[in-house]
Amino acid sequence: MQNHLLKSPFCVHPKTGRVCVPIEVSNFASFDPFQVPTLGQLMKELDDFEAADKSENDTDVTFDWQKTSLKEPFEKFQKSFLVPLLNEERRMQREEREKRAAVMGDF
Repeated sequence: MQNHLLKSPFCVHPKTGRVCVPIEVSNFASFDPFQVPTLGQLMKELDDFEAADKSENDTDVTFDWQKTSLKEPFEKFQKSFLVPLLNEERRMQREEREKRAAVMGDF
């Protein structure tokens, strides 16, 4: 019997140090859980980025995750989950403001 919980995106497995990354359901068959980044790997990637010649680094990089192999999974997560979530929240807030304005006669 194998017991395992689904993890939140980007949390770290306490024994292996592997970072949980979101996957696309349509590509689950090609997903290899042993190829996800580990904390040690991410630390090395950050060190390597900082050690590289600054002129070679992308000037648009502002967050540490953008300097590592988490960049692609995070950008996919952002595009497929975070941005739609934020847009929906904004839509709901706008509708609530419009509803209150209609009740108060404050157009």
